[in-house]
Amino acid sequence: MNHDQRLADQLRQTSEDFAALLARYSALERRHESLAATHAQLVQASQALAGGDEPARRQAAHTLFDATWHDELTGLPTMALLSHKAEQQIAQAWQGGARVALLAIELDGVLPLADSHGAGVLDAVLQASANRLLQVIRGCDLLARSGPHSFTALMVGPKTDEDLAPIAQRLLGALTQAMPLAQDRLQPAAHIGCAFFPRDGTDLPTLLDHAAVALSVARLEGGNCCRSYSMGMPDRLQPLAG
Repeated sequence: MNHDQRLADQLRQTSEDFAALLARYSALERRHESLAATHAQLVQASQALAGGDEPARRQAAHTLFDATWHDELTGLPTMALLSHKAEQQIAQAWQGGARVALLAIELDGVLPLADSHGAGVLDAVLQASANRLLQVIRGCDLLARSGPHSFTALMVGPKTDEDLAPIAQRLLGALTQAMPLAQDRLQPAAHIGCAFFPRDGTDLPTLLDHAAVALSVARLEGGNCCRSYSMGMPDRLQPLAG
């Protein structure tokens, strides 16, 4: 390869890198504008609660409730709402009620979509993934968005791996179906980590931690798998995949 060809390749790569950075900047700018608008709504709602008339206060309370309990992008409950419900279910389980399992669910390899296709495409993939999970989640369970590309499910009733396995496999099957993506198709990957009450923990923080450890092991093993926590698993978590 001669000098001119190398220079041309370097210039082309630099141009592509710059275009990717510009797209990412634009996506971040749009996200900043969205967050700023949400913040303005919350400030306005707080002011209405403090000094507005009765209809304004009711509307303000609804706005604050929705922002606290529901994710803006997917419409799913937030972890604050799931934690509240999980604490209630654990308290009932202590009194002989239905057992509880926590599932940490992670999409793998989707975050680079924001760079390659724009934040709008990534948002659409996350929304579609949430909808797919909701088609599998039972009415007695609760699904929340817990991170940029992760979800947490509160499952009521399963006591053993055998009880949970069919549900977990349906969740993985739903997430890993191919998605149309511009002129291409995306083949998502996903992993699930599980923790059971009371086998893997008797309080919510422990159950969430152990589900995350099991997710880390599932991620290392690869292959769209689900793993339940066990005492032999490492305590140190691997970093989240992209």
